[in-house]
Amino acid sequence: MSNTVYLDLCCIKRPFDDETVERTRREAEAVSVIMDAAKAGTLDLVRSPAHDFENDRNSREDRRLATRLWLEAAAISVQSSPAIRKRALSLTALGFGTLDASHLAYAEAAGARWFVTTDDQLLKLAKRHSDQLQLEVVLPNQFLLEREEITHE
Repeated sequence: MSNTVYLDLCCIKRPFDDETVERTRREAEAVSVIMDAAKAGTLDLVRSPAHDFENDRNSREDRRLATRLWLEAAAISVQSSPAIRKRALSLTALGFGTLDASHLAYAEAAGARWFVTTDDQLLKLAKRHSDQLQLEVVLPNQFLLEREEITHE
């Protein structure tokens, strides 16, 4: 089974959010564990042009640079293709935003098993269309729980 994970940018940037909020703190901790596992080589993190496009739009240089360093931990880099653009358009037709659809299409093209997000709307829409997605969309905490179950089977 694939050990490949795609983190959308809101997930990667979770450690910058207000950690006095319980959910935010738990998710930031989970993202940190995921990034550590990627650096250790126990899971394969995916980087795509959608990450770079979205990150380059960040007006905070410190966060933009830190995020770029985190993205460099990715073991898999997927490049744009006509098939990915076509898939992104079909996901947009299901109601996903343009950028979310691009992230999902890149994740699928990279063979990611999981797409990790902190975006509740994206998660809800992905659950509604799970039969049309080639991966599982989960919150960071859910990813850690599922991965733990898999490694203990």
